[in-house]
Amino acid sequence: MKPNKLLFTALTSFLLLCLFGAGFTACVGDQPTADTDTNAPADTDTEAPDETLTEVPSEEETAEAETEPFLPDPTFSVPRYDAALSDLDHFPISFEYDDKEYAGFAGFTLESETHEEIERGIKTTMNLRHPEIPALFCLEATVYPAETAYEYVVYITNDGETNTGKFTRLWFNLQFEGADPVISGIKGDAQGKNYDPYVHDLSQRSRYSDVCTTGRPSHGVFPYYNLSYGNGGTFIAIGWPGNWAARFNYSKSRKITTLEAGQNVLNTYLEPGETIRTPLMGFVDYEEMTPDEQTNAWRHYFINDVLRKIDGELYPIYTGVSQGCTGNTTNRLLTILNSYYDAGVEPEFLWLDAGWYFGANGESVSWPQTGSMDMDTNRFPDRMANIGQFCKDHDMRMMIWFEPESIRLDKDAFLAGQEGFKEEWFLPKAMQGSWLEGYIMNLTDPECVEWVFHKICKVIDDAGATGFRSDFNCDPASSWAAMDWKYPDRKGMTENLYVQGYLSLWDKLIERYPGIYMDSCASGGGRNDLETMKRGVPLHYTDWFDGNHEDYDMKGRKTQSLFAWFPYFKNEIYDTDNMYKVRMNYAPLSLMNFGPVLDKNADWTLNKQGYAEFEQIRDYFYADYYPLVEWTADRDRWNAWEFYDPATSSGYASVFCHQDTKSLSTTVKLKGLDPEKSYRITDFDGLVDVTANGKTLMESGIPVTVPEKPYAIIMLIKPAE
Repeated sequence: MKPNKLLFTALTSFLLLCLFGAGFTACVGDQPTADTDTNAPADTDTEAPDETLTEVPSEEETAEAETEPFLPDPTFSVPRYDAALSDLDHFPISFEYDDKEYAGFAGFTLESETHEEIERGIKTTMNLRHPEIPALFCLEATVYPAETAYEYVVYITNDGETNTGKFTRLWFNLQFEGADPVISGIKGDAQGKNYDPYVHDLSQRSRYSDVCTTGRPSHGVFPYYNLSYGNGGTFIAIGWPGNWAARFNYSKSRKITTLEAGQNVLNTYLEPGETIRTPLMGFVDYEEMTPDEQTNAWRHYFINDVLRKIDGELYPIYTGVSQGCTGNTTNRLLTILNSYYDAGVEPEFLWLDAGWYFGANGESVSWPQTGSMDMDTNRFPDRMANIGQFCKDHDMRMMIWFEPESIRLDKDAFLAGQEGFKEEWFLPKAMQGSWLEGYIMNLTDPECVEWVFHKICKVIDDAGATGFRSDFNCDPASSWAAMDWKYPDRKGMTENLYVQGYLSLWDKLIERYPGIYMDSCASGGGRNDLETMKRGVPLHYTDWFDGNHEDYDMKGRKTQSLFAWFPYFKNEIYDTDNMYKVRMNYAPLSLMNFGPVLDKNADWTLNKQGYAEFEQIRDYFYADYYPLVEWTADRDRWNAWEFYDPATSSGYASVFCHQDTKSLSTTVKLKGLDPEKSYRITDFDGLVDVTANGKTLMESGIPVTVPEKPYAIIMLIKPAE
């Protein structure tokens, strides 16, 4: 990112304010007028109000402030964030309370303000009140100056003794000034979208909207956007593991794009002690960047500020293996693990999937039956402790699958067999009439969250697991809505409380196990919003390959798209029978399953080669990413991408000739290199050995010819010296 030194100078003179200086003013326009049946944000081409300048208080006025002034020392300012927090009257939020519209925090009193230094940033918490609203508003705002990134979330708590009035249309409402706005991104998993990229030119079609109605925020839709406008732009992320809506509207006369985003439906009062919250909104501003530079600006934010640290470090890069637990036993799993080490292959990660638990009556069951979270001691009499010890002895991480929110078992038998579980902790059935029909745990109730938490901890502690995989194979929206119908004037309240309960469950696990590895799954990539990504990683990003193991053309397309948005995910092969498959599988978590693992005559050559190659490229997955071939759904094209670390002047490129690719030859043009530096490019198969400067490698490229189809090559990028 480019430091804005002029704005930094302005910021320095502004430090006596309770926050940073005012630069780019974030204004709030007319309030949304959503349709009454969806309570969605407005989709109208409203004119933006004139921008107003924020008056700088004198030092004398500042000295009399009720809160201590915040004295940050960033390397450069973040103008939009600075402006929003220094002018709360125009903070980009709007809502209705008892049918009266409120914009920003105009008329609010700031009761308290705290500032906390966090890694790479500063978190500010402001408690505010309005004389007409009997509730406490808490704004949490975080800024990451090095990435020009910032985040907002607002909580509203009824800390009184009677019910509040009704809150509705609680939206973030932001405006971005600049001509020729364009929205780009990818679609979500499932529903035929398959992470396909899209581009929407708002200057040609002034409106664009996405609405999630299933309760799984990244199925079909994807709550991440790149909005370019003028000579810059903003990445936008919505952190809401439920139903959300986002609508963009461009006013051509004002050259202003308005974004309205929030929980799709919320129309409720608050009982004493209750809290509702907004989504977590994340933003990354940029100026004068190429598309590749924009991609890496986003990746820098995600890597540095979104990914949770494990023992103070980024999520480790792993090779590993996976096994389903249905039909397996402790002894068989240990035999499988030993076979890898006996063959000279050393996995670093063990992924244990569904099927390790009892049913409602203490019987062995297989997925999709789930809910008891009681270890099947008939098959795992040690409760997997011996497997956990094996992993510890071999420096492996052990991750266990859970579906902790779903109960697909007989209700009466479940209640009879689960000590402490209350019947009111069953939310109405979801996915009725389907093979995934079942109840959902009532995570709106903190006692239910605590019960689920202790069930999970029991399994983790007994097994000695170091990884938690959370699956969620149902659309919860219908269950939430059915619960709302029981309580008049509480639309969206079940969802809002459920989201809070779900996030608190993850937070409790992280607090108890600070070094735990967390995976988010929901029938593939269904729940990978920003809030969830603050806690875990999207390993199993799609269920597509569960039934389409050999669709490597599709895997190439999805992988190319995802690396631009999610720096960390898993790729998996189910049988290692050629290096094309193995090399397509390289990802931050690369599961290299070997088919006939218990066959004494098995040939482990390809598996060993995969591990050896991965060792040479593993350090680059957090480096800058470049797609080398334009994304397309066509099956007859080459595909290629590159990771390059400018700090070491090294990296690698993956190049794929698919089964339907027309030619065995192509030219690969690298990106991101130093034009004047000399590089040597080699591959693992001896097909490429080129020494040239960066300018030549980027402009003229590298001729590549493969001997057959399909074929994959990995080109190592190293300084020539």
